[in-house]
Amino acid sequence: VSSLGGVAMEITDFQYYLSNLEIVHDGGQVLDLTDTVLFVQTAGQNYSFYLGNFNITNVEQVNFGVGVPQSLNHEDIVQYPAGHPLSWQTPSMHWGWTSGYKFMLCDGYGDNTGNGTPNNLFQLHNLGDANYKWVQLPVTAHDDGTLTTIVINCNLDEWLYGANPGTVGIEHNTTGINATILSNVNTRNVFEAPADAGIEETNIGSVTLNIENDAVNINWKDVVGATKAIVYDASGREVMQFHELSNDGKVSISDLGTGTYFFYLKSKENTILNDIQFFQ
Repeated sequence: VSSLGGVAMEITDFQYYLSNLEIVHDGGQVLDLTDTVLFVQTAGQNYSFYLGNFNITNVEQVNFGVGVPQSLNHEDIVQYPAGHPLSWQTPSMHWGWTSGYKFMLCDGYGDNTGNGTPNNLFQLHNLGDANYKWVQLPVTAHDDGTLTTIVINCNLDEWLYGANPGTVGIEHNTTGINATILSNVNTRNVFEAPADAGIEETNIGSVTLNIENDAVNINWKDVVGATKAIVYDASGREVMQFHELSNDGKVSISDLGTGTYFFYLKSKENTILNDIQFFQ
């Protein structure tokens, strides 16, 4: 890949935080999800988050912060369990109590000789309460009759605008080029929601279930790449996870309260491969 300046680069790690989500819908109504923190860890992969079950017909806009809000940015990281967005990550996204979390991290190599080969290490680790940015993004949601999905693209080349990956070197701080590229989320086309975005129906393999003696037995077959499964209730709360899965498998779920539940099979990149809804 190349930067906007045409400098060849290779990305080894790219991850960032989104938080304080708001969904504007149905004539300007605002769904407040400001207790939400999302950790995106991807380089060229799709990432999916299930936000919950809400009474929404038309989605008009999504507002969100880029980074960790000040109210959470200086808390003790050890209070968060493994798997929580604000717990320990690899590479580390925590700079310590004083400086807080890194809002965006991008590591890789850039071409500093002009021969098209990325050979020079660069690291851009952005942090600092003053660099927390607010994005207001008009969107068009896709509704398949069961699930409403909002597609947002993140353009890394736009985010790195102003930084030459071949010469920028190692920058871990709150000022300079790191402040500049965090400002790009407000001045450049870093996040976009294409009006014609549809949902790619993955649905790899098949998922079936049966309920017997108050246990929900879920079977799947030929779901290639499945590494974990997550169960959510109708409010969007995560109920349980299953790990170290294979392409074919089965889980048995019991002790669920009465209600609607969603079972998702995901890849290691967090892409939804297949899913099924059930009632208990």
